[in-house]
Amino acid sequence: MQETYLEVNIDKIRNNIIKIKNLNHRSKFCAVVKANAYGLGSDIVGREIEDLVDYFAVARLSEGILLRRAGIKKPILILGYVGLDDISKCFENDIDISVYDLGLAKEIDKLGYKLKAHLVLDTGHGRIGFRADQIENIRQLKTLSNIKIISAFSHFSTADEEDNSFTEKQEEIFDYIIEQIKNDFDLEFVHLANSAGTIRQKIFKDMYRIGICLYGLYPSEVVRDNTEIKLEKTFKLYSFVHFIKNIDKGTPISYGRTFVSSKPMKVATVAIGYADGYCRAFSNMGKVYINGYGCKVLGRVCMDQMMVDVTGLDVKIGDRVEIYKEIDKDANLIGTISYELMTNISMRVKRIYIKEGMVIARRDYLGEIYES
Repeated sequence: MQETYLEVNIDKIRNNIIKIKNLNHRSKFCAVVKANAYGLGSDIVGREIEDLVDYFAVARLSEGILLRRAGIKKPILILGYVGLDDISKCFENDIDISVYDLGLAKEIDKLGYKLKAHLVLDTGHGRIGFRADQIENIRQLKTLSNIKIISAFSHFSTADEEDNSFTEKQEEIFDYIIEQIKNDFDLEFVHLANSAGTIRQKIFKDMYRIGICLYGLYPSEVVRDNTEIKLEKTFKLYSFVHFIKNIDKGTPISYGRTFVSSKPMKVATVAIGYADGYCRAFSNMGKVYINGYGCKVLGRVCMDQMMVDVTGLDVKIGDRVEIYKEIDKDANLIGTISYELMTNISMRVKRIYIKEGMVIARRDYLGEIYES
């Protein structure tokens, strides 16, 4: 069956982990597999790398439960909010929570579940966490009887940029808060650095959290150009040509007639659209590759299909089309980042997992829903 699919290379993910770990073997390695491992499939990826990592981080409780159902035993941290009605599931599945608000922490504590928690500190990212002027609020967490604070962490906002000054300021604030509370809590470890903070800034602390670099991409060009780590892109997105036609000058293509041919052309229709995660913003801008040739998107990207220019090329129905061959360039083209393009890849796109040259797993999310 020739349908759009995502090919995930497990060996390359493992190799990326090993390269990053070689920077510092003393600190723990936390694999960030939120958003379904950035679209690649967190349960299968998690299983295949568990032996190399010390922790997993997710953004939602459901993501953590998926890892447990996949058989993963290593510690799991939820980086964000968990509703009071779901706290029992954290206890049942041995999943760590994040504590970043005194009132919410007190409400969680009243539920009576013995939980491990990581203290979230806002050092300048501005998302969630206790700030440096809230030391007394942090200390009040000592009174909680059911929440054990085992760690503290923060998150960098500009570690992937040329100017390091704000990153240095964030680390300074983080160290200050830890110094103020170190006698109040028996912290087992602290963690601060994301991918950029780890491979460019070399900020390790007791644990570092690696997300985008697991999957072979750099957080920015600045990071790519200022690290000795040579990452390997770990995935390829493919679709197929399912129609070819020759058109005359003056022929409109797709919705809104935003493209009208200025000359006779050969046009291929490709079986991918924005419902698969290929953004509509690529209309009249994107480029995909067929038989090694770059082919420009013509007209608006449709929900399930798009048209590309194959004039002068030997292309036939059934030929494979590579999407996001240069994903960072593709992202820049429409004013976004590779993270968004990856996580946009939808559930109806099948996943195929390669290890040691063999297909070790397949994932058809919509098929699984249908079968259940």
